[in-house]
Amino acid sequence: MKQPETIYPDISDILQRKAEGRRDISRRSFGEKIAMMEALRERLAPFKRLREQRLAAKQAARESSPDSDK
Repeated sequence: MKQPETIYPDISDILQRKAEGRRDISRRSFGEKIAMMEALRERLAPFKRLREQRLAAKQAARESSPDSDK
């Protein structure tokens, strides 16, 4: 039995925007690139804190469980 042909969406516009973004970033000065990375780090900070809290809670639960001696 023949499989139906898969039709993929046209993503050429997405790829074009990505290429334009890469060219824009490459034109920026080193200082601007550092500022971009610092801004990204600041935006990610709340997510990193939540992940650390979740992992700490998971570790605490694992250590306090009766099966933790295995």
